[in-house]
Amino acid sequence: MMLTKEEQRVFNRMQLNTKVILATAQSRIEGVCRNLSAQGVLMEVSNGQCQIGEEWQLVVPSADNQVQPLKAMARVLRVDAGERTDMVALTLTEVR
Repeated sequence: MMLTKEEQRVFNRMQLNTKVILATAQSRIEGVCRNLSAQGVLMEVSNGQCQIGEEWQLVVPSADNQVQPLKAMARVLRVDAGERTDMVALTLTEVR
């Protein structure tokens, strides 16, 4: 029996459509989180804002003031360039 790519994943992905922020001391990028797992995030951002290997602080704001936002350090693993937006895959290195 052959496993599909989805079945080979260690952690399932949760499909989302929510705001996500990447920040460093020098810059800030806002994008849309398309999916989230225990180890990573796939987000959509405007073209040319992320490069493979970059380290960012990632924040997924909470819709409820009673719940803390998700904060983590993240490293860019892959950038799939599109016409207007890029799909950026990040690995979460330090969740706070």
